Amino acid sequence: MAQALETLLEVAFVGSAAGVLAVFVLYPLCVTAVGALRRPVEPPARSRAPSLSLLVALRNAETLAEAKVRNSLALDSDGPLELVFVSDGSTDRTAALLRAAGGERVRVLELPEHQGKAHALNQGAEVCRGEILVLSDADAMLAPDALRHLVARFADERVGGVCGQRVIHEEHGELTRAQGQYIAADSALKRAESRLGSVTSNDGKLYALRRALFRPIAPGATDDLYSCLSVVEQGWRFVFEPRARAFIRTPSRNPAHELVRRRRIVSRSLRGIFLKRALLNPLHHGFFSVQLLVNKVLRRCLPLFLATLFVSALALAFGHAWARVALGLQLAAYALALAHLLRARVRVPGLAPLASAAYYFCVGNLGTLLGLNDFVRGREAVKWDPIKAG
Repeated sequence: MAQALETLLEVAFVGSAAGVLAVFVLYPLCVTAVGALRRPVEPPARSRAPSLSLLVALRNAETLAEAKVRNSLALDSDGPLELVFVSDGSTDRTAALLRAAGGERVRVLELPEHQGKAHALNQGAEVCRGEILVLSDADAMLAPDALRHLVARFADERVGGVCGQRVIHEEHGELTRAQGQYIAADSALKRAESRLGSVTSNDGKLYALRRALFRPIAPGATDDLYSCLSVVEQGWRFVFEPRARAFIRTPSRNPAHELVRRRRIVSRSLRGIFLKRALLNPLHHGFFSVQLLVNKVLRRCLPLFLATLFVSALALAFGHAWARVALGLQLAAYALALAHLLRARVRVPGLAPLASAAYYFCVGNLGTLLGLNDFVRGREAVKWDPIKAG
């Protein structure tokens, strides 16, 4: 009986370690190595500039509305640019400020009830007339040439969608450095995935797709990932364009905000993947299915892998030196996270960046676990009040 239990613990340890390594080591290395063998191809020149529709959904965003309109009006575009803003049941002056700032150049849809971002974008997409539909958030200030870089990728007739690059421009909060590191790593992975075919993650701050490929976003699903998967599902590529920049504040203002934000993102992204689960069949979608499984499904299971890894190492540490080493490494990582909490009392030169990253990792995985629980239990985050200012 004791031998069977030990074998079970060893299997649990190896399985959980394999899950962690697959997400953080094997997948990035594999995608980067294969992607490096393929030279990036510049899109061919277009004979005609397509018409564009910039679509933005907002709720109670009076502190951001005027700046977003001014930024949108200043964007460079070779083709006609239509601006459509949708107020999702705002109870403040958002709609009035949008109209005042944009005048006749901006179309404002004022929805009477708050029904969530997906509903607002679906309503806005119905009135957009541009050949290319560009979606952005109220708190994202786009670089003047962002649309030019996005649109250039559509000269490739295989490309159905393009994701832009978020850049932290206004720093706020204790997790800024760690979030910047996360964005840098995620962007590097997107570059590699894009060379292989399509990215497995999208960024709601700035992305574009052929309007003919837009499909209504399901309630309770993240609009960016759902739109990306819809494009790939229809047989088109969804690629990354780092030169199309969207400047943002630090995504999470504080640890509590990160928990809420990560929880919502994880539960909604898993719902989107579940609705598009046919994409996980490699017989129909090839290597993209493997990419989606590892980078979006297994990554969401990280809290389970980490918990199993810790418990199995702890149980096996009494009889195996390798287990004690594994347990010690994990304890050291969690001690770094604790050091971030105690940074006001304990100051060690050079430790702050590592401690901040470890703490952000722990907070993010706790939020991921909560989001995973919400998805399994069928709890849908269809609407919420976004934290964009303060």
